[in-house]
Amino acid sequence: MLSNTQVMIVDDTLREGLQTPGISFKIEEKLKLAELISNSGIKTAMVSYPSAHSSEINITKEIMKRRYFNEVFALGRTTIEDIKTIYDTGANISLHLPFKIKDKNKIFEAIKYASKMDRILEVGIVNITEYNINDLVKLAKNIEINGAQRIQIADTLGKATPRIINNLIKELKNNISIPITIHLHNDIGLAIANAISAVNAKVDFIDTTIFGFGERNGIVDTLIFYTYLKNELGNVKLNETELLRAYTYLESLIVEKIGYKAFLDNFPIYGKNIQINTAGTHVAFKRNEYSINVYTGKNMIKKILEENNLNLDEEKLINLVNKIKDMAVESGRVLTEIDVLNLARELYDKGY
Repeated sequence: MLSNTQVMIVDDTLREGLQTPGISFKIEEKLKLAELISNSGIKTAMVSYPSAHSSEINITKEIMKRRYFNEVFALGRTTIEDIKTIYDTGANISLHLPFKIKDKNKIFEAIKYASKMDRILEVGIVNITEYNINDLVKLAKNIEINGAQRIQIADTLGKATPRIINNLIKELKNNISIPITIHLHNDIGLAIANAISAVNAKVDFIDTTIFGFGERNGIVDTLIFYTYLKNELGNVKLNETELLRAYTYLESLIVEKIGYKAFLDNFPIYGKNIQINTAGTHVAFKRNEYSINVYTGKNMIKKILEENNLNLDEEKLINLVNKIKDMAVESGRVLTEIDVLNLARELYDKGY
């Protein structure tokens, strides 16, 4: 038993879970989920992506007001604009590096800027399987030097194996002094195995979601990982009755919005979710389908339009994206590509 190890669950259902193909939350649904997750005893949560939409800002402020969690984080890019937006919500700041780094100095300046604010600053390296370990460690050291208080390591495409994760966490622990969070996608079904490997390597925080739902095939499931921690470490205690209530509530939302087939679609490798993107940050990776909600970015909508030989100027494109996000939040439903095309034609047919 690894009783000398303390690893903390970071609930990411309210942010990563919203990237589940077919899912969109109304504001009141997201706040209810936050309450139920909080009742289970989970102390740290990633709750939003404030730069995506005004509803994300308002939800974060309300969660802060209600004091559901000891530590509330909101996610954004390594830009001054996103940092200010997160700061204004009252949440701690979590930043993700771009998938393709063009200007490291600009990124480090943004990290320095965020480090001077009176918040916990976490900075994430994404798509870690694309790095060799020496380059990744060097980048992590620079992130720490520039003021990050935690570092997140994200297996964005779910390609990592337990051996890779174990070696990486050990190497990071030997080279940096700040706590490490790991974010593990489940495309090939190894998220929980990778999480256990990370625990064995003394990781500090692991992101989880209810049912493991999230972008494509999701990430580590909260209940499975908690059960492992409880049985193996013996020093993690949640209110399981309240946690199951959160599961039951999300199940009801999933069945209402998608149907029970969502659980089959989310199955690693086989399930069709492996081919579906929701978040704009993931649109760089070629997939066959899109699930369009408040996290869908301008580039994804532009790509959908271009694939259908439709073009909008920048102002009209931004207006269209805002309208799409408003509709997704107000209805609690995702939009399809056909919905987007019809809306574009309805609003801007004369512009084509």
